[in-house]
Amino acid sequence: MTVLLAKELPVSSVYRLGIKYSHPAGTRSEPQTLFLKLSRADAPKKLARAEVEFYQRAAPAISCPPLVRCYSSEYEEHTGRSHILLEDLSAAHSQPAEHHPPSESASRMAVEALANVHAAWWNDPALGDQVGCVFDDEWLVKFVADLEVSVTRFLDLVRGELSRRELEAYGLMLRAAPDIWGRLTRRDGLTLTHGDAHWWNFLYPSDTAKGAVHIIDWQLWHIDLGARDLAFLIAAGGFAEPRPELEAGLLRQYHEALIANGVYGYSWGDLMRDYRWSAIRNLNLPIIFHSQGKHESTWRAALRHSLDAFERLKCAELIS
Repeated sequence: MTVLLAKELPVSSVYRLGIKYSHPAGTRSEPQTLFLKLSRADAPKKLARAEVEFYQRAAPAISCPPLVRCYSSEYEEHTGRSHILLEDLSAAHSQPAEHHPPSESASRMAVEALANVHAAWWNDPALGDQVGCVFDDEWLVKFVADLEVSVTRFLDLVRGELSRRELEAYGLMLRAAPDIWGRLTRRDGLTLTHGDAHWWNFLYPSDTAKGAVHIIDWQLWHIDLGARDLAFLIAAGGFAEPRPELEAGLLRQYHEALIANGVYGYSWGDLMRDYRWSAIRNLNLPIIFHSQGKHESTWRAALRHSLDAFERLKCAELIS
């Protein structure tokens, strides 16, 4: 085995490995390269544990693609370290340059890949039982109380920069918070979500006619509305500038893929309602990013994008 590439990321160390067999490779199923992901010693243990749990408990119900094939995943409780050994797709897949979203066709493939994952776990009775946790009323009360504190502190920082209408958007969100986040305490229409669905957590095929998009980095997966992933990716821009001209088409692509994968009783109107509710939740993104110590440009972009989407999608109509 040889290390072909090594790279340090914020919470993991990743390696592209060349594999040599003691016997001639007899079938094409024997990989010549592999991708190894090791959690860093200084990374939060819950992230290392969560991604291994995803591959061990949730991934078997989802096809590859849209997942990357996982050969081995383990988490050591006493050390808090993990390893994940994956198929190496680097020869035929890539990612766009930083802050530049993929092409329209690749973006459509990405939202279809998300729909395939969401459909695999849509309304599954194992959610909250064998896989993940469903939020409850006790969580909701605490969350709403914490939200009011964090929003108030954040607005004290940016109040002079926001218009009256923008400040009213935050006021409306706070008053409606028990309903907005309370939706997560109802089991209907919930699924397994990525939790960090930005454009660089997808691998895009060099040949879109033959290849498929794969979704990576599952440390933040949880049970939620499928539209929550979409609102982060599309309405908030997925760490790029939003493209409102593509919004309706990408949402249609997602909904059609859900239906094609056997999801029933979830209309276009249902998706748009959940998407707009999720866009309201995006108002909390700049607050989260600021509290995490992300660069000022990151949380300010999230603030601008979330307020623009709140206005564009007429979200105030839902909570006024």
